[in-house]
Amino acid sequence: MNKVSCEIVKDMLPLYYDNVCSEDSKKMVEEHLIVCDSCKMELARIQADFKLPKEEIERNKNDGNVIKNISSFWNRSRTKSFIKGGMISTLLLSLIALGYYGLFHWHITNVPIDVVKIKNVSKLENGIIIYENDITDGYSINRTKYDMDEKGNFYLTPLRPIIKSKAQPPYSMVKGYDTFNIEAQEMNRDGAEIKALYYGTPEDNILIWKKGMDLPKASEEIENMFHFE
Repeated sequence: MNKVSCEIVKDMLPLYYDNVCSEDSKKMVEEHLIVCDSCKMELARIQADFKLPKEEIERNKNDGNVIKNISSFWNRSRTKSFIKGGMISTLLLSLIALGYYGLFHWHITNVPIDVVKIKNVSKLENGIIIYENDITDGYSINRTKYDMDEKGNFYLTPLRPIIKSKAQPPYSMVKGYDTFNIEAQEMNRDGAEIKALYYGTPEDNILIWKKGMDLPKASEEIENMFHFE
């Protein structure tokens, strides 16, 4: 007999399993199964899918309960498929929602310093540093990350989501005055001395202040803006 391809045998396996194929076809399949592990595994999979054995059907072919047993089997199979499909759908929806939130709401992208202007750096009477920042590309900033290295360099890093949004009034932190209280930050870091203040990251930044720098006093107008009784 000519060698039969696995594709043909796998097409015949359901008929072979149900014992509805001809004797010649049955013999052909059995001869192929002797030498082909792949088709053996496919037959085992078919047998596992049908947990109601054919022998039970043969034993109970005159018993009306066999129909109920078959119906119960298919109902259980459909229930499992429905549950599995629901779990997969829930997982996919969760991934889509997580991706959407990550793209639009996770502030993980650093703002490039070439679109940042730091102006009018001065010091209030209470020693707090005040400066004016201006983000010039028109996109909003809603979060600033604070970080300090072992050398005492303190970094104010503006962050955005991957998908940026246009700045809306009142400018979403992209324009206006910001303050920095060195003493308060040192207390928050167990007394670690801050020696320099930068806007940006260690690799891309603008120097705002460093130890020994003589900052001018803030104007009376700015002092009044940030003076609270």
